[in-house]
Amino acid sequence: MLLFHLHRFYPLLLAFASAAYNTHDDDLSIRTPSFSILGSLSTSNVRRFAGIPYAEPPTGGNRFRPPVTKKPYTDLLNTTSFGPSCLQYDTGAPGLSDYLPAQVPDSGQSEDCLTLNIWTPRAQKLKEGGELLPVMIWIPGGALLNGGSSAPNYDGTSFVENQNVLLVSMNYRVNIFGFPAAAALDGSHHNVGLLDQRMAVEWLYNNIYAFGGDAKRMTLFGQSAGASSTDFFSYAWWYDPLVSGLIIESGAVGNNKVTYSEGTSNFSYVASQVGCGGLGKDEELKCMQATNAETILKVYEAYNATENSGRSLGFGASVDEETIFSNFSDRRARGLVAKLPVIIGNTNDEYTSLYSPFTSTGPNQTEIDQLSNAVFACPAAISSNFRAQQLRVPTYRYRYFGVFPNLNPFPWLGAYHASEIPIVFGTSYISGPDTEAEKKLSMYMQGAWAAFAKDPVHGLEVYGWPRYEVGTNTLALLGRDNGTIEVGSAEEWDAVCS
Repeated sequence: MLLFHLHRFYPLLLAFASAAYNTHDDDLSIRTPSFSILGSLSTSNVRRFAGIPYAEPPTGGNRFRPPVTKKPYTDLLNTTSFGPSCLQYDTGAPGLSDYLPAQVPDSGQSEDCLTLNIWTPRAQKLKEGGELLPVMIWIPGGALLNGGSSAPNYDGTSFVENQNVLLVSMNYRVNIFGFPAAAALDGSHHNVGLLDQRMAVEWLYNNIYAFGGDAKRMTLFGQSAGASSTDFFSYAWWYDPLVSGLIIESGAVGNNKVTYSEGTSNFSYVASQVGCGGLGKDEELKCMQATNAETILKVYEAYNATENSGRSLGFGASVDEETIFSNFSDRRARGLVAKLPVIIGNTNDEYTSLYSPFTSTGPNQTEIDQLSNAVFACPAAISSNFRAQQLRVPTYRYRYFGVFPNLNPFPWLGAYHASEIPIVFGTSYISGPDTEAEKKLSMYMQGAWAAFAKDPVHGLEVYGWPRYEVGTNTLALLGRDNGTIEVGSAEEWDAVCS
């Protein structure tokens, strides 16, 4: 699918950038030919523009459909508060977020949710620097079931203040609303949540100059489902990625053993429970588009597999040969993946926080190790090795070991899934006082991510992080034994992947 965008006119846009927007004396109002917004101060040095719409509301006839380009608006829009997250799927089961709430979006939820947030230096600082700054675009995780950009751990203030970059985070549709796989879609455009992400990147490519950002230096990064989305992006838009680098934290696309939900029966089952059953596929879709969104979500959340002969009811990424492919190995072999510099890695104890049921006593370690390797560590190895050896792009690989008291309510968690996020964003203090080692690691990792964003090809090597080569001591071991970085071989961990 080709979404409308103006990125090919980027040089012309830059030529008129200074004339295309203006700010008031307090530099919190930005006006362009496409929009006018009012932001707020995050600190005395950092501005925040939150809840900026990048697409039309995905409601009514737009529900379950690809995003629609946002129409220009000239009335001043207040962007001083985060927009609501997209409708969330909640089983009610206990999890780590019950102990670390900074992981959870706190801006409410709505179907009208396609917004993004931008943290940028004050206008005067941008003028003093005299150049557009690199842009880091964050895709939140949440298993494509939930998650949103307003989680306190994703606050971009520290990144911008310490590293002189722009930080962006986005919302995108999740669960049945983002991945409906309805029969009426005829096998295409199944993954509209991934198309939302693409439209957000296009909006930024066309408009980030107004905030002081350089559209030629945009890095896409994410964790978990945000990481896999980043990797999916590199396959879906390999010919026109718009971004210059990728950071994939615990969610690389590995091989074809990863399975994605397929078929249209799940959507039709939900339709049958809300009065839309027994219709033709087009009528079914129209009926579901007219049904109250909360009613749809309640059917999904209340479903009990035990009461339905063990059949699961899930809505995740499905093969459409557009954003998700049936054979990623074949696409790698044919070079159909964006040839971009990349950071890829995983935490040392991924699955401790994901195992269900989550209990305070901890799961079986052997099973945890097997799941961590199969779902995260081995896909990271496959993807890193391919990019370094076959694609021959600058590749940087890490394994994260950081364990700190304010982020670990139970000692057996170790370096669990998502434990690196508050370290990278500099938001670990939200969960309690930082240790000195934690502060040093946070500054180191934040600096590394920013060095990559500023120069994806050479920035990390200048920073002191070696380019990854298979079979050599070029795996970055981050946070091991309360340090910042060591280098070692990946063979110790990759042996299980063969």
